[in-house]
Amino acid sequence: MLIKKVICEVDAANAVAFAKAQSQWGALSHISGFIKQAGGWRKTIDEPLTAEIISVWENREAYDHFMENEHDSIYEENDQKAVILSIEVTVYEEDKPFVHDLLHNPDIRYEPDWTVLKA
Repeated sequence: MLIKKVICEVDAANAVAFAKAQSQWGALSHISGFIKQAGGWRKTIDEPLTAEIISVWENREAYDHFMENEHDSIYEENDQKAVILSIEVTVYEEDKPFVHDLLHNPDIRYEPDWTVLKA
């Protein structure tokens, strides 16, 4: 399985706009090779706020196809870029037990609207 971990810093003033944009990633559910995406805010009072999003893909080929063909149109359409102060993306491969732990991190306050499941 391929894991994509995205960490974004967002000003508190833009938290609602970021969350709304993040909830618009539902198109992922119809992408071949996509498995699941979940995310939320790190449990901290520090500024700026930190969002963490994990997406799970069947393999590198499916993920690469998505990045080359669909990612940019979704990202540009929801205007999320406008409210992100910084973004860090890590892509790596892991096994199922690790993925389960990653998607249930006690340090993250998961946002139900940010969860996307395969259709």
